Amino acid sequence: MRFIVADWGTTRFRAYLLEDETVLDMVASDEGVSHLRPGQHREVFFRHCGQWLQAEPEAPVLLVGMVGSREGWVEAPYAHCPAGPEEIAKALVAVDLGGNRRGHIVPGLFCEPAPGAADVMRGEETLALGSGVADGIVCAAGTHPKWIVMREGRIERFATSMTGEMYALLREHSMIGRPATEPEDPRGFDLGLDAAERNNPDKGRPMGLLHLLFEARAAVVSGRMGTDFLGPYLSGLLTGDEINGALASHPGLEEVTVLADSHRAELYARALARHGVAVVTKPPRDALIAGLGRIVRHVPPQ
Repeated sequence: MRFIVADWGTTRFRAYLLEDETVLDMVASDEGVSHLRPGQHREVFFRHCGQWLQAEPEAPVLLVGMVGSREGWVEAPYAHCPAGPEEIAKALVAVDLGGNRRGHIVPGLFCEPAPGAADVMRGEETLALGSGVADGIVCAAGTHPKWIVMREGRIERFATSMTGEMYALLREHSMIGRPATEPEDPRGFDLGLDAAERNNPDKGRPMGLLHLLFEARAAVVSGRMGTDFLGPYLSGLLTGDEINGALASHPGLEEVTVLADSHRAELYARALARHGVAVVTKPPRDALIAGLGRIVRHVPPQ
């Protein structure tokens, strides 16, 4: 089955012409939704994918990611957990491509991880469905990592951390991270993991993440830590704190499937190995394509 996909995030546009899980052609640009004004999305899509639409008049078209946000082409209301491919397909939002042709925006998911709490995702739901995990835990690593519970091939619930965004804020906009220098010493990452382990209530002295962040500044200004260690240290501290929370939510966890590029996946593997948790990795693009393949089977015909 051939279909067309636009993976449209905040900063990047990527599109694929697929046959099942085989990529026949692809295009990419920096025209993410944050760079576009209202009404520009259709023009961008046709500029990059118009030739595929002409060549494949029967191919379903799926759009995934922030293209369905308030800043996107059309806002797609979130589907609700638990959800699998069929439930997500029922919540697809159509966009007019002209000539009686429609595309469909994948809606993203809302869940209530605890009474009165709320969490959302856009795009990661598709990655989770393509992770190959029917029952278990998936970590979609990234700016806002998602720890996702899969049951019988459906997304049961998930929890999001601010790890990547907090790291960027600390590095670029705080007195804690600004002294960091390059080239970085990667040993700082493990020192950050050490600090995060001390913050685990079951080990050491749980002083809290906010205290440990200031400790990083104190270590630098006192000369106890070099500025080349600081960037990786903050990354390790934040990653370790994220993992502390995930393990508290999933006691007895033995294996996690991490969806990330090879470098980030290796860092998660190092961090989780300290807790005796094994890591299986899968590239995000492979998971995306596999997940969309599961959803597209439920898309109504043109």
